[in-house]
Amino acid sequence: MQGFLDWFLERFIDSPLLTLFFCVGVGSLFGRIRFGPVSFGPAGALFVALALAAAEPDVSLPPIVTTLSLCLFCYVVGIAAGPSFINALRTGWKPVVVSVVAIIAMAGAALGVGRALGFDIGTIAGAFSGAGTATAALGATQQQLADGGTIPIEPAIGYAVAYPITVFLTILACSYLVGAGRRKPTAEDRETMPPIVVRTLELLGDPNLSVHGLESRYETVVSRLTRDGRTVVAHEAERLVAGDLLTITAREDVADRLVNELGRAATHEPWLDRRSIDFRRITLSNSDYIGRELHELRMEERFDAVVSRVRRGDVDIIAGPDLILQSGDRLRVTAPRDRLAEITRDLGDSERAAGDINAIGLGLGLTIGLLLAFVELPLPGGGTLVLGTATAPLIVGLVLGAFGRTGPVVWTLPGNVANTLNQFALLVFLAAVGTGAGGGLVEALQADGIALVILGGAISAVHALICIVGLRSVLGYGTARALGGLTGSQLNPAPYAYAMNRVPDQRVALGYAVLFPVSMIFKVLLAQLLVVYF
Repeated sequence: MQGFLDWFLERFIDSPLLTLFFCVGVGSLFGRIRFGPVSFGPAGALFVALALAAAEPDVSLPPIVTTLSLCLFCYVVGIAAGPSFINALRTGWKPVVVSVVAIIAMAGAALGVGRALGFDIGTIAGAFSGAGTATAALGATQQQLADGGTIPIEPAIGYAVAYPITVFLTILACSYLVGAGRRKPTAEDRETMPPIVVRTLELLGDPNLSVHGLESRYETVVSRLTRDGRTVVAHEAERLVAGDLLTITAREDVADRLVNELGRAATHEPWLDRRSIDFRRITLSNSDYIGRELHELRMEERFDAVVSRVRRGDVDIIAGPDLILQSGDRLRVTAPRDRLAEITRDLGDSERAAGDINAIGLGLGLTIGLLLAFVELPLPGGGTLVLGTATAPLIVGLVLGAFGRTGPVVWTLPGNVANTLNQFALLVFLAAVGTGAGGGLVEALQADGIALVILGGAISAVHALICIVGLRSVLGYGTARALGGLTGSQLNPAPYAYAMNRVPDQRVALGYAVLFPVSMIFKVLLAQLLVVYF
């Protein structure tokens, strides 16, 4: 048996590809195993790689694997998060402040506790990255410490120990928020996120509004207008009069408000008659429209058509005129029945094209990011911040993702493509990190295992405590938004999945989306500053 085991381990020494895909495959299986409410997800690849390298220290992956997977992961995170990052800074600044304070406190706890326990800055920065689930911060820390030489193992050890601790502690914090919401529900807790509905409104009296005026005032979309028994596509300039039947798409509470203020729910639903005016859900795959605002498509002018909602991923969005379109968006189009085929051809309606990797934007964007990686920023006190192949692609991705496109070049990636590249790059990077640190992990745990656990626990607990107090007590958020803010600031998908399972409310997802990009970029920069100054 021992002979077979030795032969088996030697195969991993001979074949880095075998090592890589073994860690990715077996690690993903391990990541799906549930320990109570917890599963480790992509981090399973890290733990399997650590175990493999501990069993056979000569197992390794070429350095280019680490660098390539890290820069790709960071760039794709930036591209996907760009629009929400800018929106968070502009409109959602209060939870951003709470997150920033919590992350600064994490860094303070890491330094204070880490120094008291006698750890070097590499282990401290790695534990900070692991407690913050910031894989990009781990990569940036390793590059800053390596300074062009051999990548040290200490950051990966700190990361590997802190990561599972923070998952358990953050889930405990989520559980506390759920319980607190049940014991002392806020007004927000008693509310529900209204779904998007389609209603027919009969106007009673003259509203003194055009279609465009009604849409702007009530944040709704009017797709059909029925007057004197004739149904047409609703035109923005059309003046509304008493007796008009309007097919509206809006949040349920807005639809109820429209009925109460302007008329009554119609007893007849004209939109069910699809003989002359029909509707269809069409996939956007025409690259000419990707990254543009909806109003730039001039659907009414060109096709006598209205887009009432957009389905992106698993989320429905009301089709406002300034909505920036992405490849793979599914547009709900209302138009004359004989124009739908023409509209379908114009928008593309190709799942294959919508899943295109966008090699031009991806290649040029990463080229810009990797050129920026050479930049060294002088810091007060004589230190230097090297952006490197983690931070630079992340920053460039955020900027390009916010722009969407520059002339004919589309920077954004289809959602399914971005998710696939992100997950694969993350798995590969964690496998590479684990194989590089596995041997050192055993020695570190034997020598400082309890101290490492204390360090990881202290960092994670500080973050969870400040987020709970800041979001729940100071800002007065309800359970859903507090859960979204906590998990978004923490970044780990496992607590987020737990939160969504306990409170299946869209506000959890919105809170997570707002804070995720801000927290990621701040943790990456702060981890590097820890190395530079301490």
